[in-house]
Amino acid sequence: MNHQSLKPLAAAISLGMIASIPPATTLAAPVVEEVTVTATKRAESIQDVPISVSAFSGDYLENSGLNDLEDLGKLAPNLGVTKSSQAVNQRIAIRGVGTVGNNAMDPSVAVYIDGAYVSRPGALLGNLEDIDVAEVLRGPQGTLFGRNAAMGALNLRTRAPVIGEDSIRVKAGAGDYGTFNSSVIANKSLGDNTSARLVASTSGSDGYGENRYDNNEGVGANNARSLKTSLLFEPADNLSVLLRADYQELSGEGPVIEVLPESATPERLATLNYLGAAPDVSGLDHRINQRHQDDMSDRQWGLVLDTTWDDAVAGHTLRFLTSYREWQNRSLEDSVFRLPLEDLGRETAFYSDTFSQEIQLISPTGERFDYVAGLYYFQEDYDIDQTTHLGSAFCPMTGAINPVYAVMCAAGAQADATPSEFTQSAESLAAFVQATYHITDQLDLTLGVRYSDDDKEGSFLVDSNNAIASALLAAPENHQLAFTDNQTTWMANAKYFVTGDIMSYLTVSTGYKSGGLNSVMTTEALNADQRLFDSEDVVNYEFGLKSTLLNGSMVANASIYRTDIENFQDRSFDDLSYVITNAGELRQQGLELDVQYYPLDALQIQFGYAYLDSEFLAFDNGSNLPGESGVQDLAGTPNRYSPEHQANLTSQWTQPLEENGMEWFIRGELSWTDDANVGATTNNNPQTIQQAYALGNLRIGINSAGEDWSISAYVKNIADEKYCDGMFDQPNGGIFGTISNSGTLIRCVQGDPRTVGVSGSYRFQ
Repeated sequence: MNHQSLKPLAAAISLGMIASIPPATTLAAPVVEEVTVTATKRAESIQDVPISVSAFSGDYLENSGLNDLEDLGKLAPNLGVTKSSQAVNQRIAIRGVGTVGNNAMDPSVAVYIDGAYVSRPGALLGNLEDIDVAEVLRGPQGTLFGRNAAMGALNLRTRAPVIGEDSIRVKAGAGDYGTFNSSVIANKSLGDNTSARLVASTSGSDGYGENRYDNNEGVGANNARSLKTSLLFEPADNLSVLLRADYQELSGEGPVIEVLPESATPERLATLNYLGAAPDVSGLDHRINQRHQDDMSDRQWGLVLDTTWDDAVAGHTLRFLTSYREWQNRSLEDSVFRLPLEDLGRETAFYSDTFSQEIQLISPTGERFDYVAGLYYFQEDYDIDQTTHLGSAFCPMTGAINPVYAVMCAAGAQADATPSEFTQSAESLAAFVQATYHITDQLDLTLGVRYSDDDKEGSFLVDSNNAIASALLAAPENHQLAFTDNQTTWMANAKYFVTGDIMSYLTVSTGYKSGGLNSVMTTEALNADQRLFDSEDVVNYEFGLKSTLLNGSMVANASIYRTDIENFQDRSFDDLSYVITNAGELRQQGLELDVQYYPLDALQIQFGYAYLDSEFLAFDNGSNLPGESGVQDLAGTPNRYSPEHQANLTSQWTQPLEENGMEWFIRGELSWTDDANVGATTNNNPQTIQQAYALGNLRIGINSAGEDWSISAYVKNIADEKYCDGMFDQPNGGIFGTISNSGTLIRCVQGDPRTVGVSGSYRFQ
């Protein structure tokens, strides 16, 4: 770890030491707040749920200033949420395994918002305002959350309307880099059994980057607007109907992408210097020298109807969950090569509409035997339209390969040079049951099984409007494609209460991630079989302990696990795009620890730690290193985005201000990530290892009596740590001469710099 990484660590430790000094009066240790989760489709205390789960209340997330899923990834052990070269290309991973969002792969981590499955990671961009609870379920959730939850699930619940409450809360904030956010949250009672809730928000930023190419000081600018409404109707004590609707618009540029300084050797820059296309190599300082007029427009809306009928049949609860979501995204990469030249633009349009219907039958509790059973249907139409636009420098550059190429290239179409159309219609039908037998007051045995049937049909077409562009960028193809599979996944769990406050569990569970269709253009044409990839099969073994200690002032949970993934779905790089293939077998195993401790009424401490041992047990067709031909055997090497150690620490001190009921607080947060390969290609390239780094945040503020208003100031990334969320090889490196015997020029998707700001809220009642 470098000295910069030690600064936020030292700051957090110092803060914790200061906060641990009690005032003159003795303060009693409080009880850790109980968090209710729905990981078993029932509302239960997190301490009674026998799986590895981290849960964060909405108040906790608000105190942390959490704005999006990427922030959540810094709070929960073994959860990683990172961005890539396209703004829409978000990667969500649990225990080192995740799926990027710019192709037709199904995600490894299933995300549910208010019970409805969101199929595309790109549709999860934007703010997470008015969250009630965020649950991170680690390990395969192949029974109750079976839709491709091979490595885990995120279960996000927003706040429901409150009957009998009329309130309005206004929030606003501003910071450097032109950052702003504002929201209005209103709750209105519409009688004795009806209430409505509205959440309207807007946010934006001028961007963190500076571009020498066009003197743009706002690289990465973005804006977001969203509106969420919900209506709760309870016509009887045992019947609840909740309708939710949401709409969101996003616009902005892609993230700041720089050259990794140590990869910029004179040998690798020689051709670019000759072309007058030298990139900025000053370091990871959010300064670039390249065309970067990237643009993204994103729009989505959705509906969720949640009907719960208690005591519907012999004391059983019936729940009907219906959802529809439509998502559209248009992303333009102004320069795919990321050079100060009018070289090549790539435009991609994503469209997804999904419908799902789930029926749950939930037995009453308190008996010796209880269960949850249900049926699930999911349907998605997914289209990806992509094309390339040739800039004024593209055809002349092909003349460096062969002068005839430049003439042929100029004679072809410059706009829409290689248009492609991908369409996919997917249907999934599942039936599931999970039953628990309470053998004694201390011992429970649970068995669950789910049958899933997946069918996908689609087409892939690439046209050629420019012969040279097709030869160098995207070969023509025309295929009708189909994939079908069915799987039975299951879980077996034993839960034993050693004492009333200590519970142990042992679980064996399986997961399933559907195979599918390759959706991207490639430089060499693929046949129909190469356009298909198989399903992943996952087996997980887990032992855990959950404990409530020190009269309730400490909660300490730990788990150890081993996860084996057969037919791991991997993306291999072909110089400009990625092809999905199946690796042999990947093993992820390790330890997770979650601790909350309230030593004093004024002091809250939360600590998380994850140890991860990652290894491919078989992978003989892995991508080779840059400049090397053929494939390589990656058995014995770790997977990407699998740091051996991760840790996070949060400490908050809250104390009253004299006798007026107000209170002040100071909150410190630290997240530390060990060395990890964050390359876009699974090839064990030592160049794409991000060294260990730490991020420290600090927030200080005042709350009024009754929390009717609050104001706070914050600093994020205190030490201005320089790090890469992801790395990838310089596109078209063979032609640009950026590949040498010892490696290649590496691009870095840079993490956010230090930011400062203020925020406040006021509640009207």
